[in-house]
Amino acid sequence: MKQFKRLFPVLLCACLLSMTACKDNTQKELERMQGKWVSKNGNTVFSLWNDNGQYKVARTVKVRGKELTNTHTVRQTDGCLYIDTGFAVVLTYDGKNDRITLSPGGEYQRSDKSLKQ
Repeated sequence: MKQFKRLFPVLLCACLLSMTACKDNTQKELERMQGKWVSKNGNTVFSLWNDNGQYKVARTVKVRGKELTNTHTVRQTDGCLYIDTGFAVVLTYDGKNDRITLSPGGEYQRSDKSLKQ
């Protein structure tokens, strides 16, 4: 029991430090994801940018020949990124292939490779 009392504060500190590191990694990931993205089928385009510390997504969809644009905020919950559309749209980034996957929504590639940071 005495060992547990000594070990508990150490484990708690380690847990809090790891949570802070995850938040820093998420911020760096968001910085790398900034730019314009196009769906694999080319129908949907979205842009991700930083607006005074708050990341936002503007999604443009072609519907019956018209382009419709919606803007949403990106939030982080439990180490995962979500686009706040009223529903939880999970946002994941594959840095190796420079791809974003939206679930639901499919896979996106950067529209201009020169924007990659």
